[in-house]
Amino acid sequence: MYKPKTLKIIAVAIVTICILCLSVCPAFAQAVSEHQLKKVLVIYDRRNFFGYTCDEVTSMVQLFYHFKVTVDEIPAAFYQKGTLSHYDRVVYIGLADRNLEPALLDDLIKYDRPILFIGRGIDCLIDRKYSNDIVFKGEASGPTKVSYQGKEFALRTGRFFQKINVTGPKGQILSSLGDGSGVYPYVCKISNLWYVSCFSTDEEALFYIVADILHEFFEEYHTDKPKIYVRIEDVHCLRPLEPLYEIADYLAEHKIPFMVALIPAYFDGERDYIYHLNEQEKFAQAVKYMQAAGGSILLHGYTHQIHKSMPGEGFEFWDGEEDCPLDADMGQWVDERINSGLDECIAAGIFPLGFEAPHYAVSQDGYVQLKKYFSTIVGHLQTSDQGFTTTIYPYRLYNSPLYNHLLPENLGYVDPDDPLYKQHIFEELDKVFIVRDFTAGFFFHPYLDISMLKSIIEELKQRDVEFFDLKQEDNWVKGRNHEVYSQSGDIEVANLVEPEEMSPLVSFVGKTVTFLAIIVALLCLRLFIIFLQARKSSKENLFK
Repeated sequence: MYKPKTLKIIAVAIVTICILCLSVCPAFAQAVSEHQLKKVLVIYDRRNFFGYTCDEVTSMVQLFYHFKVTVDEIPAAFYQKGTLSHYDRVVYIGLADRNLEPALLDDLIKYDRPILFIGRGIDCLIDRKYSNDIVFKGEASGPTKVSYQGKEFALRTGRFFQKINVTGPKGQILSSLGDGSGVYPYVCKISNLWYVSCFSTDEEALFYIVADILHEFFEEYHTDKPKIYVRIEDVHCLRPLEPLYEIADYLAEHKIPFMVALIPAYFDGERDYIYHLNEQEKFAQAVKYMQAAGGSILLHGYTHQIHKSMPGEGFEFWDGEEDCPLDADMGQWVDERINSGLDECIAAGIFPLGFEAPHYAVSQDGYVQLKKYFSTIVGHLQTSDQGFTTTIYPYRLYNSPLYNHLLPENLGYVDPDDPLYKQHIFEELDKVFIVRDFTAGFFFHPYLDISMLKSIIEELKQRDVEFFDLKQEDNWVKGRNHEVYSQSGDIEVANLVEPEEMSPLVSFVGKTVTFLAIIVALLCLRLFIIFLQARKSSKENLFK
């Protein structure tokens, strides 16, 4: 009598529960891209100059990650006809003295979207398409100066450059090179072609001019105000504590945010002992004082070294002795050291918001691993596994295969052995001012006389610069046991509880008990419903 209704009620209840469970399942969440990304194809004839370890292609391509792009790279020798048609922008990098592949040359001639051509190989494209606007005059080397937007910079590079003349009315000369005997275009634009006559990633002025012109090439006209940051470097427990308080008080008094590159564990080679942050209460209090005074903490490695045979502030994610990637499982190496550092920091009430590699040295696989733990890395970028070499960038970079967000350091540091340290820092600042939306930074070691830091800060304040505050940015750090987030100056910490691993027997018993509990619950529900229906029927029969 009651069975069909009872089953219907139970079925509705089960379906409702299932729908509720599925509706909150993370697997049903979908990420939606906020912006349409431009597809960029980078074609190159070789990745480095002969005899040099720097991967020039990687160094140049990272500039593109300042913009909303996706990037594919292919060697010119592997180019297949028609490939260009699938891309919004094309970049050709010519380091070798060789002609363009016929299929590539034909497609470049027909391509009607923006082309950025850098270095050698331009002569055959000029002959086929741009002969009315450009005249190729041959190759030279050793330019001595470059000019851009009314400013002139001396050069020290010995790189080659292509001598061209822009003759047609369609041509625009955006920047010029001089070699002592003549002046030639450095960057020019003819129709859809942007041409850079000298390839250099280690001559800042040349590199930064290209970085700025990319805003027009990608049609993204950024208006972000330039900012500068101060970083207090190599802070560890063997440093005197008084300067840490003095630096924090001075910067806080002038309302200047800063960063603290913290080494949470330090190996003392003389005593053969590792000092851990959780054992150094007075040092931890000093770092927390800096944090409260406006300092944003960077995890500067874990011990700032590879092993005990190399004490002091050495390499940690690169083999400095052999000048090659570490002979280790980088996934495990990074996991152990980052989590150890995070655990010690957070236990002491210190909350890292980013990462700075010791000496900026990291293998390519190391970057891929670090990207899992940090939204933000700070410093130069090592672009090759062939040897230790880094590239300096003028602005912030995002969503590269090597990092989520790179915050560049490009002004150098206060060097006590350089009597012209201040002049050199501001010379670098003059160069980075080439870029409309630059982010710049320098660092200072806390064992130095604070007057050296004050002289830099006072000059920066006279120039009315805006100081960068990392805490105001959206940052995240994700460890095994802890996660740290910052936004608009607020920092939140999530403590993660790692579930204990169960044995197969315990797991089986647990699943069996859960299954039986569900069956019993459903039976109880069914019996309760039958009871209610029977009670209702009895009352109806009573009053008949």
